[in-house]
Amino acid sequence: MTPKPRTSGMMFIELIIVAAISVIIFGALFVAFQTTLELVATSRAKLSALALANDRMEYFRSLPYADVGVVAGFPAGTIPQTSTLSLNQITFNERVRVDYVDDPSDDVAGVDDNGITTDYKQIRLIYQWDVNGETKELTLTSYIVPRSIETDSGGGTARIIVLDADSTPLQGATVELVSASTTFTYERTVVTNPSGIATFSVPQDSGYAVTVSATIGGRQYSTSSTYEATVNNPNPVVGPFAVVEAGISTLTFVIGELSDLTVYTKSAIIENSTEELFANATGIALATDTNVAGGELRLQDTAGVYAPTGTAYLTTIAPATLDRWEVVQVVPDIPVNTNFVVQLFTGDAVSGYTLIPDAELAGNSTGFTDTLIDISELDSTLYATTTIGITLSTTDTSVTPAIDELVVHWRESDTARSAMTLDLHGSKIIGTQTDLTPIYKATSTITTDGSGEYQLAGIEYDTYTFAPTGSFDLATACSQHPYTVAAGTTSELELVYVSNAPHTLRVSVLDSLGRPISGADVRLQRSGYDVSQDTNTCGQTFFTGTLSDNSDYTLTVSRAGYTSEVTSSFSISDDTVTTVTLAP
Repeated sequence: MTPKPRTSGMMFIELIIVAAISVIIFGALFVAFQTTLELVATSRAKLSALALANDRMEYFRSLPYADVGVVAGFPAGTIPQTSTLSLNQITFNERVRVDYVDDPSDDVAGVDDNGITTDYKQIRLIYQWDVNGETKELTLTSYIVPRSIETDSGGGTARIIVLDADSTPLQGATVELVSASTTFTYERTVVTNPSGIATFSVPQDSGYAVTVSATIGGRQYSTSSTYEATVNNPNPVVGPFAVVEAGISTLTFVIGELSDLTVYTKSAIIENSTEELFANATGIALATDTNVAGGELRLQDTAGVYAPTGTAYLTTIAPATLDRWEVVQVVPDIPVNTNFVVQLFTGDAVSGYTLIPDAELAGNSTGFTDTLIDISELDSTLYATTTIGITLSTTDTSVTPAIDELVVHWRESDTARSAMTLDLHGSKIIGTQTDLTPIYKATSTITTDGSGEYQLAGIEYDTYTFAPTGSFDLATACSQHPYTVAAGTTSELELVYVSNAPHTLRVSVLDSLGRPISGADVRLQRSGYDVSQDTNTCGQTFFTGTLSDNSDYTLTVSRAGYTSEVTSSFSISDDTVTTVTLAP
């Protein structure tokens, strides 16, 4: 067969392929060329900016030290704050900032040893320019040092000290200083150093204002500030302050971590208790080297020698109605070289006793040696019954510790007072009205929900007063009222309100450590009136109904294990509140 002759030249499809490849290649080369031009332009502009910045910085360094500052600013000087400059056909926007610097080398615990914090100046040049529609920036910083000794001519120092709620220096707080006057505009923010100090070198002026706040480690703190005189606050406690030439103005602010408080309003709380007076041994379920004698639980005595240690388990406490456990109160007699320990168990003398773990009642494994033992964290559902175990010990076998009385308190029930509206305010004052009426920093009106509950989140540490908007009397405030909220805490406050009466008396009984004493006998007497009531687990009792406006009452407060307090010529008028402290 004779082969077909080969056709010279390219077919049409081959031509298209070659053209496409050529477009791709030359397109890539064009993009690369364009990118190269842009890089060259960017580099050229940046080098021009750097050259211009260096030239300008050398010029500023050549100025007299007093002239190194900005026009209409501080430090004041001859340098414009903004300028427009050109180099290599490129337009640059120049911004200049000058600040005083306090060198830490002459700083001792946050205090400059020579009283001058304007040791030298820092000048910062910022240049901006546009390249292909994109804004670029370059910053150059340098220090300008005086040829002679440091000076504070023309200005002074504002020294702000920030303390935590426990009065310790607070590092990392944010301090904002602004000029509140009309003669000078100044605003700067500084973070406090390890000594809790923020230092500002500022021009002399009479209208500086400060705001202090902090967020440290994710914890939010309260805010404190100066206040300008206004119609609503005509007499601020801390107003704007002055800084004089060569002077140091020092202000101290205290802030604290924010807290949460849950408020419960109730109409009644029903409590109950069981008391062991050790009149005999019927309240003892199991004893080892202990006995009951003379109305006391003691170590076993053998011919005048006491056992070095002994235990006693009381009969099981099984409340018929239990909402929550409250407190164990112990009345001990502890001579030198003796001790007692109280622990809580489950079980009985037949099946054996099992110690309630620390996860359910903190500290129970070691035991409690206090006269007031808080057991409110014990789960009343899981531990509906419990047994008190007492261990007595002595290192001098001629003497023995003794327990005169032991009382366990619990709550049976409570009744919520829903939709209760309360006006509240703290005790911190930011100023006074023209009639000297205090202006409180924290004020609010709250209304509890259907369960008588309201959550106050992120409030400042303070002492808060709650006042009902209706006609009610406060019968009980657990734990106290006014209520003190500590910094960085989560707490609860129960307020029991009852129907209003013309004259009432709420008595709080505390020990020398400020803790409530439950079961104290409070007797109120005058001619034709003689009523005795016991304090609840919050150490309070409330007299109402037939009281009159008189000053001839006698108030007697007593509790086993404490000295009694008698107040003669005690006055009652309107809603009277008093606190009685009993010494051991």
